[in-house]
Amino acid sequence: MLKRTRLLATVALPIASLSFIWQPVEAAMMRPVLPLVEKSDVTVVQSEEEELIRKKRNREEQGGGEERPRNRERNNRDADGQGEERRERRKEERRQEEGGQNSREERRQRQRDAERQQEEQQPNREERRKKQRETEGEGQQQQDRQKAREERRQRQRDAERQQEEQQQNREERRKKQREAEGEGEQQQDRQKAREERRQRQRDAERQQEEQQQNREERRKKQREAEGEDQQQQDRQKAREERRQRQRDAERQQEEQQQNREERRKKQREAESEDQQQQDRQKAREERRRREADTDQQQEGREKTREERREERKREAERERKRPDETAGRPRRERDKDRERIARDPSRTTETIELPFIDGAAVLDSDKDWDNRRDRSREELRREREEKRRDVRVRVPESDRDAQVGWEGRDRIRYESGDRERGERRDRRPRYEDRDGWRVEREVDDRFVINFGDRIIVRSDDGRRLSRRATETYYEDLPNGRVREVIERPNGDRVVTIRNRYGEIIQRSRIDGDGREYVMFYAPEIDRDSRPTFVDPGERLPPMRLTIPVDEYIIDTSAEDRADYRDFLERPPVEPVERVYTLDEVKYSARIRDKVRRIDLDTITFATGSADISMNQASTLRKVAEAMNEILDKDPGETFLIEGHTDAVGSDESNLVLSDERAEAVANILTDVYDIPPENLATQGYGERFLKIDTDAAEQLNRRVTIRRVTPLVKPVAMAE
Repeated sequence: MLKRTRLLATVALPIASLSFIWQPVEAAMMRPVLPLVEKSDVTVVQSEEEELIRKKRNREEQGGGEERPRNRERNNRDADGQGEERRERRKEERRQEEGGQNSREERRQRQRDAERQQEEQQPNREERRKKQRETEGEGQQQQDRQKAREERRQRQRDAERQQEEQQQNREERRKKQREAEGEGEQQQDRQKAREERRQRQRDAERQQEEQQQNREERRKKQREAEGEDQQQQDRQKAREERRQRQRDAERQQEEQQQNREERRKKQREAESEDQQQQDRQKAREERRRREADTDQQQEGREKTREERREERKREAERERKRPDETAGRPRRERDKDRERIARDPSRTTETIELPFIDGAAVLDSDKDWDNRRDRSREELRREREEKRRDVRVRVPESDRDAQVGWEGRDRIRYESGDRERGERRDRRPRYEDRDGWRVEREVDDRFVINFGDRIIVRSDDGRRLSRRATETYYEDLPNGRVREVIERPNGDRVVTIRNRYGEIIQRSRIDGDGREYVMFYAPEIDRDSRPTFVDPGERLPPMRLTIPVDEYIIDTSAEDRADYRDFLERPPVEPVERVYTLDEVKYSARIRDKVRRIDLDTITFATGSADISMNQASTLRKVAEAMNEILDKDPGETFLIEGHTDAVGSDESNLVLSDERAEAVANILTDVYDIPPENLATQGYGERFLKIDTDAAEQLNRRVTIRRVTPLVKPVAMAE
């Protein structure tokens, strides 16, 4: 609509205005000379022309485009020319009006002047017509361009409409193609859905099979457990049945006896008085026979007592003769200077040595220093002698006195070994290695480990403890801990908790009545699991022995009449700083030196052997009886059994052999003398702590040692 308005304003209106202007001029040229008209008529025509010009100017002002300035200029020039003509005509008319109508000549003259003027104006009109035609041509051109634009727009709309139709056709084809593809996809989707259903069905079947297998395994395990329970129940039932049959047989015999008595009674009543007298006579004879049998039984018992007395006498005689029998054992020549120092070691700060020729150091920690190779033995001993000069030792009077410096020792809060709920394992655990530990060799369940400048042997005593068990199982606890539970036929349970490195945190025995006896208790390592083993003895000064050597070490061959119970119950020879773990006690000579030891030199091993004969096992009787008496007083006591070898052979083989010797002695103490295995700990040291300082084969170096380590591995307040 806006474009049409601009076209009307720029083209149509100027043409129409020129046509209006042109018509009066031509009419004036062709009309005859008429009398002067009224002034009012002329005024009207002029007013219409001015109105047209004003409207034209308004239209030109309202119009736009590129031709507007040129048309406005051209129209202005035409309007000026026409205005000048009108002014001339008006002047002429005014002159005619002023002259009046008196002279026709004047009118003719004016008419001729007007014609002449019109003739003069004719070139102007021609020029104006030419300009009008040019203007009309330009308008035509504008109309042509407008028409061309309209045609182009029409063609564009037709093309757009055609494109829309083509687009619609393409859309329809695509729609049909999509419909066709949709049917194919639907078929594929249906096929895929069928495959998924089949896969899900196969998965469900496989899951059902796995569940069925798991159920079968659980049922199998349950049947096995039930089978074991059933076997136990069957054995118990068989025992009950045997007892019941025995009771029934006894009852039947009693009933038969009663029946016989009743029959005899009736028979006696039925018989005559003579028969009664015979019966009484017979009864008297029977009583006499019974009395004679009773005398024979008394004589037999008396004979048995006499035999037992004779056996005790022979045993006492053997005990008295035993020193003579052991006289053939290897002996070392005594050293008087060393004996003098051994009687009172507190007077010197030198290294104390065993009081015979070639005797090694008394303390294992001194032997450790002597074995170092970075300096000579003399230099190492001088260094330790200087350090001992500043050491002041207080010998404790009891285990409690040895732990007197502990913070909060009387406020120890013990937690039971089965306090936590664990997740049961299906196999024996394998513990992690500590940082810096390297396994050099593995023999059965023993590992030879190298760390730093030391070599140790490490074994799991769980197999030794579970030899007579009815069941052994393991449970996982938080923080990487493992709980081992060993159940005995008498209802006792041995519970051991270890950390991730296999180090014992706690061990206790719970009897059938629920009473718990603790052997090891070091809960602090549960809170601070140390990945690297650090010898706690390295932080302590060199030990200074202040008691006589014969009160620190007992040889069973030399002290046959010694009171082993009194010796083992004696407290440590110096204060104990804290509770140590069993591994710290085993692998630190400085910590073990705090407690006294018994050298079982009556047990001799052949070179490379760990076998013990029953004759040698009998020499352990007095030591075993002392250990049992101590355990009767406190079932939570712990004894460390140490195995040693001579210097013949490699370090690794000697470590394994010494550990086997310690375990062999522990098994004899358990099997022969009924010492519970959980109260015994074993450790082999190979040739590291020789008794005789020699590299040759030496029987005295092939030995076993026993220590009571209870005050080192648990708070004494727990036993009290």
